[in-house]
Amino acid sequence: MGQIQTAYKKKIKSKKRPKFDSKEEYFIKNGGILLEKQIALSQGQHKGAGQLKIFSREDMEKATNNYDPALIVGSSSYGTIYKAILEDRIVAVKVPPLVDPNSKLVDLYLTEVSTLMVMNNDNMVKLYGCCLETFIPMLVYGYMSNGGLFQLLHGDVPSSLRIKWADRLRVATDAAYALSYMHNALLKPVVHRNVTSVNIVLDHSLHGKLSNFFYSVSITPRETQKWPVEGTPGYIDPEYIETQKVTDKCDVYSFGVLMLELLTRKQPSMMSRDGGDLVDEFVSAVGNNCMIDMIDNNILDRASRDEIQRTVQLALTCVAKTGAERPSMIDIVGELWSIQGRNSK
Repeated sequence: MGQIQTAYKKKIKSKKRPKFDSKEEYFIKNGGILLEKQIALSQGQHKGAGQLKIFSREDMEKATNNYDPALIVGSSSYGTIYKAILEDRIVAVKVPPLVDPNSKLVDLYLTEVSTLMVMNNDNMVKLYGCCLETFIPMLVYGYMSNGGLFQLLHGDVPSSLRIKWADRLRVATDAAYALSYMHNALLKPVVHRNVTSVNIVLDHSLHGKLSNFFYSVSITPRETQKWPVEGTPGYIDPEYIETQKVTDKCDVYSFGVLMLELLTRKQPSMMSRDGGDLVDEFVSAVGNNCMIDMIDNNILDRASRDEIQRTVQLALTCVAKTGAERPSMIDIVGELWSIQGRNSK
């Protein structure tokens, strides 16, 4: 598999050898698991993007120029993103990291594929296809020319180039639409479980697309099943942490944290690592009548007082202590459109 495949083979020599060690067997294994996940998620309904394009390992090597480091546009513990050309289209190829054969990344990647196969919405990233011939599948997405929301909020760029208030409201609305779709398009809600600024990417016109569905789960409302807590510290619903029960209101809480992030330009995950909490800090500021001190100066220069107050109120409702006190994503979409002085679609 070129440089990466060679390195991968060397890496696993000293580890337990994976059960499948040829691209044909990987294809069968990953394809079978993917089909099972898609059937479980679709719940018998014929919704979604349908069949994906299946690419070969050789296709991936050619598209990425044998995984040329100069084509890397992003990376994380979940994989490396390459800007690539595939079938005369500019795409983003997600290449998984070199991992232990027992890694749960296989399941996470296949969860991502099955979710995007079943759920097809303009405000979710477009998955064009995948390569199943590797231990962990490689994924091919539409290329997002403006990168991630996190970078436009927190990256090392001049103040004049930071994402503007009107764009922040629109991106929030785009993400809310995606989550509303996930919660309502199928018989059972599909919960994202990792709504963050890192997981929202922006197209050429600064419209937001929800991405990274590794932790998405289909739930039965009022079910008693408990789930391991997943997500990004600083965004995770405290009620979910306490009960380990997943509801659509877990996403609502995380979305509320995202809204506070858009208002303040503070980083929830970094605050969490330092022992703080954006929600607690913001609620305390409101109680002490110094909330305005937390609002990003770029917003104070461009937003009306009414817009700020209504956005703050919506965010605080989303991060209410219990899920029962929080609005639905449908209601959130409507309020965001109202704040922007427009009627919801």
